[in-house]
Amino acid sequence: MRIGCHLSVAKGFAEAVKTAPKLGANAFQYFTKNPRGFRGAKPLNVVDAENGRRLLKELDLVAIGHAPYLINLASPDDELYHLSIQALIQDLAIAEARGTYGVVVHCGKPKDQGVEYGIKRMQQAIQTVLTESSATGVLLLIENTAGQGSEIGTSVDELLALVEPFPAERVGFCLDTQHAFAAGALTREDPGGFAGFSTPEYLSRLHAIHLNDSKVPFNGHKDRHELIGQGFLGEEAIRQILTDPRLQEIPFYLETPVEHEKDYADEIRVCRALCEQ
Repeated sequence: MRIGCHLSVAKGFAEAVKTAPKLGANAFQYFTKNPRGFRGAKPLNVVDAENGRRLLKELDLVAIGHAPYLINLASPDDELYHLSIQALIQDLAIAEARGTYGVVVHCGKPKDQGVEYGIKRMQQAIQTVLTESSATGVLLLIENTAGQGSEIGTSVDELLALVEPFPAERVGFCLDTQHAFAAGALTREDPGGFAGFSTPEYLSRLHAIHLNDSKVPFNGHKDRHELIGQGFLGEEAIRQILTDPRLQEIPFYLETPVEHEKDYADEIRVCRALCEQ
């Protein structure tokens, strides 16, 4: 079973690959570029990418990229919309060069234009990305949202409607447990009852799980992660998710608010222990 965490690539992608096993991780996530900006991204270090790609295979690791937070594929603002599309095309190319299997992107915010507009706008953006990107072997992974503001993608129905026009080998899902809990879609009492787990069309596209506890209560509609077992979702619900037989082949990625990257070792140990209960 693959359990990992989010790692910095500030010292290079290959260094992040080397760090993962030291923390007990056999999977990890990284930001493809500055998570809070579009411009000023450093050119891809091709040698570093190739070294990291080789190490991934040698160490039997898998990794995914995470696109910048500023990307908004549902934005009614044309400048932000087109910047988002071009940034995501670049992110897919970076992921391909590094040998990582997918890039996670948040569902967009259509502001006051409504959900239907947001879904259509985001579909148009995804189609452009798929058409213009040469990274055909990298999955675009759509992440569910907590429902802050005008965010779309809080429900399984919205997510399925969003990806319906696209082939499953190009567009999939990343489930964030905290977002689903805060959106009122995944419960503490019966996390296995999350609609996506019993929906073949969703489950077949699910290729990554962000495993996070929640600082906000059920249906709180805020994106606020907590350490495993210390939030409103709780240890038992997380144990049930980790041991759900439907999810055993899907990598789990921790995005919990540790003080230092090395502290992820403790979070991973907690998860491994829960798997054994």
